[in-house]
Amino acid sequence: MVQYIKFIVLDLKLVLNDFYFYLFNFQTSLNDYKSWYLRFLKYSTQFNDRRKYLMKKYIYTINHKRIALNYFFFSLWTGLSGAALATMVRLELAHPGSPFFKGDSLRYLQVITAHGLIMVFFVVVPLLFGTFANFLIPYHIGSKDVAYPRLNSIGFWIQPCGFILVAKIAFLRPQYWRYYDKVSYYFPLLDKSNHRKYNEFSNDNLFQFRALQKYLLEENTLYWKPKLKEKFTNYDNYSDIPVKLLFWKDIINYPESFWYAVSRVDKIRRKKVYFTKCSDRTLTTAGWTFITPFSSNIKYTGIGAQDLLLVSVVFAGISSTVSFTNLLITRRTLSMPGMRQRRVLLPFVTIGLLFALRMLAAITPVLGAAMIMMALDRHWQTTFFDFAYGGDPILSQHLFWFFGHPEVYVLIVPTFGFANMILPYSNTRRVASKHHMIWAVYVMGYMGFLVWGHHMYLVGLDHRSRTLYSTITITISLPATIKVVNWTLTLVNGALKVDAAVLFIISYILFFLVAGFTGMWLSHVGLNVSMHDTFYVVAHFHIMLSGAAITGLFAGVYYYFTAFFGIKYSRFFAYLHLIYYSGGHWIAFIPQFYLGFSGMPRRIHDYPVVFMGWHSMSTAGHFITLIGIFFFCLMFLDSHIERRIATPSSLGVPRWNKRVSYYIFKIRYLQYTNKKLMRIPSYNIRSLLTTKYFNEYECYE
Repeated sequence: MVQYIKFIVLDLKLVLNDFYFYLFNFQTSLNDYKSWYLRFLKYSTQFNDRRKYLMKKYIYTINHKRIALNYFFFSLWTGLSGAALATMVRLELAHPGSPFFKGDSLRYLQVITAHGLIMVFFVVVPLLFGTFANFLIPYHIGSKDVAYPRLNSIGFWIQPCGFILVAKIAFLRPQYWRYYDKVSYYFPLLDKSNHRKYNEFSNDNLFQFRALQKYLLEENTLYWKPKLKEKFTNYDNYSDIPVKLLFWKDIINYPESFWYAVSRVDKIRRKKVYFTKCSDRTLTTAGWTFITPFSSNIKYTGIGAQDLLLVSVVFAGISSTVSFTNLLITRRTLSMPGMRQRRVLLPFVTIGLLFALRMLAAITPVLGAAMIMMALDRHWQTTFFDFAYGGDPILSQHLFWFFGHPEVYVLIVPTFGFANMILPYSNTRRVASKHHMIWAVYVMGYMGFLVWGHHMYLVGLDHRSRTLYSTITITISLPATIKVVNWTLTLVNGALKVDAAVLFIISYILFFLVAGFTGMWLSHVGLNVSMHDTFYVVAHFHIMLSGAAITGLFAGVYYYFTAFFGIKYSRFFAYLHLIYYSGGHWIAFIPQFYLGFSGMPRRIHDYPVVFMGWHSMSTAGHFITLIGIFFFCLMFLDSHIERRIATPSSLGVPRWNKRVSYYIFKIRYLQYTNKKLMRIPSYNIRSLLTTKYFNEYECYE
């Protein structure tokens, strides 16, 4: 009995031990749960605080500097998307045969349309008038902020709405008619009876056996077939065709000729389905210039992409209108005393930005009116641009180019300000003839309103109008030359301090010169007729916009990088960016001048093989340019990772007066000249060399 009680007590002890063990573990787990819960609460609170901080800092901000940086990052994103579209175009044109779009010409037109709209309306304009104007104008006129900060914020947030609409056209689903086209690459066949042998796909079974058999046996070198003699029974119908086209088939089938090899390769590549017609075309064919009737009639471009693009341009116009209204009112009402009517006291970049904003105020309503009229023509049965009902399709071109040509000056005038700021700063001397420079900028901008017709020489303008447009366009070269001469003189007799900004400005001047010379070529009516709608025009405006304007913008970014971010930029990646971006541009666009001379038209995604060399070189240059953009991104990342503190080069003096500026110039000039004199041998070495090599001559020291 006692033994039995001992066993019971022992069992109770074991049970109690287990109970305490589980209780302890439960308390431990409960404590762990509490600690995990507290940790989760802590991190979620921190995350929520961070979220609120970021939302207040970036989303709800009304600070002009933060909104300017929002514009900057938005332009980076849209610029990369526009560069991706340009890469698609260059891949398509790398060699004949439609390698990228596989014969889908509508998709190609859609891509170049989106590329043009994004680059003009959602990259350069936000970068200039969103980033630089918002950041600099309040500082340079002595104001704390813009006149309407909340309006400034809504002006920014309209921009992504327009960009999203442009991006949406890539996701619309078109419906196609499909047909097999074997001869779209060749010259039109001379005799209609020859079309019969291209009907191999009609009345055939699913696997196209007869067509395959014809392809395998036709023109194969393993089989001997007698050459058939061509008889042109209906020669009278083709009497105006050149002789070499009459014998085109004989030329390309001659085995020792280069054309024979090309035709063999090309026929193999061409055996595919071509998407050339669309039953309910949602894709746009109007291009970024919105050519009527393609943009104004749903018969030619169905409901879809064109409507989204019209609304997106209206959104971009509303955003621009909000911005220029805000900034011009800021200039008028918030300037500090002494600067209200003293334009000469403003920095050059502010003069350029304010003048461009005034130009934008004059031309943006015209573009908005044109877009609304196109939308009315498409959906509300108006006939503004329908010739059959009393409209005028050329009116749309007048409206668009009255906006489009001054828009080019709107984009380039602020970069004149960057050049006029960076060159004197880096060379430690004043800009040559400041008043003439301001005069040249204003005259060039005002004359830009009078020359929109030089885009329209071939639409049926009378000769008197074409002569006026041509003469005024040629006259614009006068203020442009004044600016280039002044920039050159600014570089003379100074103490140049070389950095990325001044090197970009020198590259910018070279781009501006070449674009100006080629523009003078296009301004003459006779030469323009031969060059119109060729790749010569493409090369000209790309060298002016993606060459000169974007290079000037990059120079401004490097010049104001410290002001924007409070750190130094990475010089190594900045120099790599300069070399690859500028070099890639020259390699990409100089071949396109020769393509234009040879007659290669724009907006054509396939071409004869004779143009392949220049196109391949242009594609290679584009990828070199992309490497430069990659180095720009690396520069940005490296600068923010290193975060090297920027030291002011003004020695703590807020505004250099004449005496301080003079002494700093003399110090830098002496350093500059001493650096150059170090390369000259000393007196003793010169005497030794004179005695050794020129002893037989009389030398005077």
